Amino acid sequence: MDKTPSSKIIFFFLFLGFLAGLFINIGDSFLGINLYNILDLVGKIFLNSLKMIVVPLIMSSLIYNISSFSSADDLSNIGIKTIVFYLITSFSAVIIGITVVNFIEPGLINGSGAANIVGLSANHNISEIINSQDSYSLNSFLLSIFSGNMFYSIANGNMLFIIFFSVIFGLALRSSTSNSIDTIKNFWEGAYLVFLKIMSYILFFTPYGVFCLVAKATINFSPDSYIILLSFFSTVIIGLMLHVFVFYPLVLFIFKRNILDHFKGMSSALLMAFSSSSSLATIPVTTKCLISKLGYKEEHVNFIIPFGATINMDGTALFECVAVIFIAQLYGVDLSYIDQFLILSLALITSIGVAGIPSASFVAIIVILSSVGLPLEAVGIILGIDRVLDMLRTSVNVFGDSCCVSALSSKEQN
Repeated sequence: MDKTPSSKIIFFFLFLGFLAGLFINIGDSFLGINLYNILDLVGKIFLNSLKMIVVPLIMSSLIYNISSFSSADDLSNIGIKTIVFYLITSFSAVIIGITVVNFIEPGLINGSGAANIVGLSANHNISEIINSQDSYSLNSFLLSIFSGNMFYSIANGNMLFIIFFSVIFGLALRSSTSNSIDTIKNFWEGAYLVFLKIMSYILFFTPYGVFCLVAKATINFSPDSYIILLSFFSTVIIGLMLHVFVFYPLVLFIFKRNILDHFKGMSSALLMAFSSSSSLATIPVTTKCLISKLGYKEEHVNFIIPFGATINMDGTALFECVAVIFIAQLYGVDLSYIDQFLILSLALITSIGVAGIPSASFVAIIVILSSVGLPLEAVGIILGIDRVLDMLRTSVNVFGDSCCVSALSSKEQN
């Protein structure tokens, strides 16, 4: 039961959920049980299960991965340059995503939130609740990071503190040299693997969760729902295309690389990334393209590409920002600059912190939604159209890795 269902199975159940939603009405029942309520209950159980595992998974992932760096090799000159490059490109991706989603406003119809139209239980007090929270002042934003009570913050899901604490803990663990430190490192490695296993158990039920979430949403769908989802879909694609065809060519131009040759040389790797939706699975093809077709140094490629497949998630970071702000728009929440800065920061951190975790984007979105106080039920709407978007953002991630090699490496002399 620990095997994660394939994307084909998930898509099949998504389609079944859509069909079921077309034929089920809110008042329909079977053996005296209201079908809509069953769909609602199972969908909430699935989302709550994901939310349950988020905190320990994020903590163990960050602490283990940061403490695993070896100061001599991983943080060498090329390593530091690689990290800086990925931070800059991910930051640029997030800025592009925020700009595009604020300009297009896919979650609004005639200036109003469209939660009811897409079958969500729109709470008209959500905006007031969020805007009245202390966490939305700059002082409270900083105090939520520098919390005085670690256990209280963890118990209440203060993700800003949890991420900050995990990063500091991981750095301190990496820099410690005592023999007893190895025991702590082994503990966090084991904890990370255990929580990954629990996550795989939860993800085993993804098809059923997706079925219920999509069926419930489809029951309440109106024709305008498809316009809204198409608008969100288009917004993400526009953001990703701007990042790939405007930002990255600019990077290649700055480092005096031939843009057309780079796209042509990476074509097979991009097709592999698009079809597999996995940066890790694409590593052999990406490496071959960069070494054999584009002629970059093998030692640089063999360091940067596996590293990038683990931490470079600029397409994912862009998607997270667009998705969260889209959900806020659905509920009619006008996010302040501080709110959007919070989303930007969390998207950058979580895109790295959840790397390697199954369904990483949705783990990250749940983290961000929880941090800004938005309901999780809208995740089901996004799940319904995520398959193609996942293929596209994986291609963006892989192309970003190749641009890092192009920027930081030199070509072999023939």
